[in-house]
Amino acid sequence: MNDWFPMDEVQSQVQIEYILRLLGEEPKTVIDIGCGDGRVLVPLASAGHQLTGIDIDEHAIEACSAQCRTQSLEPTLLIGDVMDVLPLPEPVDAIVCSGQTFMLFSDVSDAVHLLKLCKQSLVHGGILIMDDIPGDLWPEVAQGGWANGVNEEGTMQFVWAEDDAVFTIREGVQVDESDWDLRDDEVTMRLWTAGALKLAAELADLSAPTVPVAGAVLVMRA
Repeated sequence: MNDWFPMDEVQSQVQIEYILRLLGEEPKTVIDIGCGDGRVLVPLASAGHQLTGIDIDEHAIEACSAQCRTQSLEPTLLIGDVMDVLPLPEPVDAIVCSGQTFMLFSDVSDAVHLLKLCKQSLVHGGILIMDDIPGDLWPEVAQGGWANGVNEEGTMQFVWAEDDAVFTIREGVQVDESDWDLRDDEVTMRLWTAGALKLAAELADLSAPTVPVAGAVLVMRA
């Protein structure tokens, strides 16, 4: 697994198959937020949908573009912060925000703002498709995983905020067993609960999230 492929192959395939099912056979206009190297974008474009991929990482866009060229696909690929890119000039049928991208919006106000931008970017009745973060990851926390600590090899460190469901993962030389406070310069992630997502959707005037496939996708509607 890596930043562009944040889940195992089986789970990824289940997610992609259900996204395709949600979109249906008629070609749709779709935005892929945090498209990475095209894990989701490429199969959706291959199915005939009109894709716009957005990623802040120039290398990710280059990798996605290379994959698309090998399959003669011509999506629109945009480098930039999604907060600056959305809304696009024309509303779309669906927005995909997968690969745990939404977890990177650890500040609740930023997350709600993103959802509002998604609402503005969708046609009436359009769908926002996300990872089922609560169903996929919270069970691991409930079973004792994801606690503050360093792995046996000393190469990875989980550090949680003291008062919120926000954490960072330190790797390699960043691991520091004497430091258990989040640093201002660290990338933090929010482990969204079902209740928090429902409230964020309500604040953005989206429908409450529904979970058609537990641990794979959840859906909000404009």
